[in-house]
Amino acid sequence: MLYHSSHLSTMHLLIVQPEMSDIQLIVDVLRNAQKDFTYDFANNPETCRILLATVQYDAVLSAYQMSNFTGLDICKWQEELNQVIPMILIAGSIGESTVAHCIKSGFSDYINRQQIEKLPEVLQRSLVEFALRRQDKIALEHMRYSAKREAIINQIVYEMRGTLVLEEVLQTTVDLLHQALNVSRCLVFLLDPQHKPQVRYASHATPDREQVIGKHCYLLEYYHTTLSRGNPVFVSNIDQADLPPNILSKANEDGIRGFLIAPLLNQEVYWGNICLHQCDRHREWTGDDLILMSTISNQCAIAIQQAKLFEKIQQQAQQEQLLNEIIREINSQLDPNYILSQIVRQTGEYFQGNRVVIFSMKNQRVQVVHEWRSSENVSSLLGFHAPLSEWKEPLGYFASQSGYFLADLNQERVGYGSSWEQQLDRGNIVSLLRVPIYIREEFFGAISIHSTTKNRFFEPDEIHLLERIADQTAIALYNAQSYERLEQLVKKRTLELEQEKILSEAANRTKTEFLNNMSHELRTPLTGILGFSNVLIQEFFGPLNEKQKQYISSITECGEQLLNLINDLLDISKLEAKEENLHPQALLVEEICGACLSLIQERVKNEGLELRKEIAPDARFCVGDSRRIKQILFNLLSNAIKFTHAGSVTLKVWQNEDKICFSVIDTGIGIPEAEQALIFEPFHQLDQGLSRKYEGTGLGLALSQKLAQMHGGDITLESEVGRGSCFTFWLPLNHDLMQTECPIKAWENIKSGG
Repeated sequence: MLYHSSHLSTMHLLIVQPEMSDIQLIVDVLRNAQKDFTYDFANNPETCRILLATVQYDAVLSAYQMSNFTGLDICKWQEELNQVIPMILIAGSIGESTVAHCIKSGFSDYINRQQIEKLPEVLQRSLVEFALRRQDKIALEHMRYSAKREAIINQIVYEMRGTLVLEEVLQTTVDLLHQALNVSRCLVFLLDPQHKPQVRYASHATPDREQVIGKHCYLLEYYHTTLSRGNPVFVSNIDQADLPPNILSKANEDGIRGFLIAPLLNQEVYWGNICLHQCDRHREWTGDDLILMSTISNQCAIAIQQAKLFEKIQQQAQQEQLLNEIIREINSQLDPNYILSQIVRQTGEYFQGNRVVIFSMKNQRVQVVHEWRSSENVSSLLGFHAPLSEWKEPLGYFASQSGYFLADLNQERVGYGSSWEQQLDRGNIVSLLRVPIYIREEFFGAISIHSTTKNRFFEPDEIHLLERIADQTAIALYNAQSYERLEQLVKKRTLELEQEKILSEAANRTKTEFLNNMSHELRTPLTGILGFSNVLIQEFFGPLNEKQKQYISSITECGEQLLNLINDLLDISKLEAKEENLHPQALLVEEICGACLSLIQERVKNEGLELRKEIAPDARFCVGDSRRIKQILFNLLSNAIKFTHAGSVTLKVWQNEDKICFSVIDTGIGIPEAEQALIFEPFHQLDQGLSRKYEGTGLGLALSQKLAQMHGGDITLESEVGRGSCFTFWLPLNHDLMQTECPIKAWENIKSGG
């Protein structure tokens, strides 16, 4: 409601008195007080009511009693018109109760006609007082409206925070706005795929709600530039708006008398608009209305942006999930047909298309090699093929590596080849998205999504996703082709290896037979030489001088070394030919160790070394071939003595839950770390300087390890140069064999811990 400002110098008064002389008296008093005013007068109720309803006055100066109405009637009329102006009662002597009743009914002050000279002062005071009242009322109304606006905003923000479902947020917004502003329609327009504003939400109180949802708005198109820059548009009276005739005509058809449109704009992104229609009357839009709409439209724009961001994150997660599933399928299979069938299926289910096909181009022909359809009602294109010369459509995009997208093929098909149009007719294709597939920059074909029921617009993100699927398809096909080539190479190489294996086995058999024969042939004369040297050294045929004894001892020593070499070679050849058979049995550890230590005791004494034996109490039995076990331990002990100049050689035996271990520990020269990995190789010895100093064939450790492995065990090494070595020979425990073959009393002692 508009009010006359109290600070204006000219007052406009309504004087209601029964006589003209009374009116003139009031005018003279005010003029004498040099008041600047204009006035109207009335002395009957009809004139008075008309003037109050049509003219804005600063004050009313009224008598108490007129001919057929009273000042109390004027108070009622003012209250009905919601006018807040001072009413001063000017009358003769009336009772105090009457004055009190008049003041209570609406009069602001009372002047006795005998004291009319006080009128200017009373009038001025009343005007100031009512100006303050009006200001207070305006402030109070503004506070109430602000509180109401804040309540609406808070409720909308609360709804926004309570859900990420954009539909609920925007529907709540239009319903609250409609109720708060008492409009005829409250609508939210969002951009459709063609970026045209379209009604997506209408308040439930909108009378024609079902009819307006989905419609486009001519007003938004007309004001698009202003709105897209973030500026609201409002019209209070459509008849006075500067609008083109066609726009004005459509607005009248929709019954619009006034409207207010606020853009949904955030971070320079234009999402749409909130639109208010007033259809029952012209509407004066206040500054508070604009502030409310601006605030809510900003909040809605933020909500839309957050929802779109959340939707994009979800979409990206779904896209990554799809790609991961495709990659999983690719990695789980190398069959190209299976891979391509899974790719078209997963692509079709994700894009919710009607058909997905994969084309290939081979020998200048285009052919559909794989297909997925959403239902049996969708016609099949599987097996469709045509010469490339009759297929003009692919040439436009096959030459590039970008996607090919047509939203309405009914408008785009003219000018393509007959085979292409035949495919469109056979497949009922309305829209398509197609992306080429390149395998290592060589064109293979394309993957294509078809819509057969309606025009479909593919977003850039969807096109990019199909391009990534095409890339994964190319990877799958390349891997499958590579695997197929690899399989052929493997088959070829397998045949070659089989031939080489046959030749190698034949060579090994020949070598083994040669070594066996030669070993027997060499051992016979060598045994004779050793026999004759032993006879000579015992002087059965006469005494020998010192020189002769020295030569014969050398002959015996060399012969024994040669015999050991022959025996090792023979053992190695048997092991390689898998002709060696073990005879495992339960053995007493103490007995095995004693036998081996007795053989080297003399050598240890001659070398000035200390020989130690440490056998754990629970290490009493083991299972193995007696001769081979002793051979392994003897080899390890002999090596320890050979490479130890001072200190000790220790044989330590211990066991855990599943194996028994024999450790030969020396304080000798140790083995460099670089040599440790090769120490068990046949014929391998330490570096040449040491091999000249320490004689040997290099077969002992290799033979020992092979024998240990034949028993199901092994030999391990720990060594440090200058501090010695520890060779550990371990065997698996075989409780069943020990229980059946060991003496019953001994086995019972083991179980009882005796």
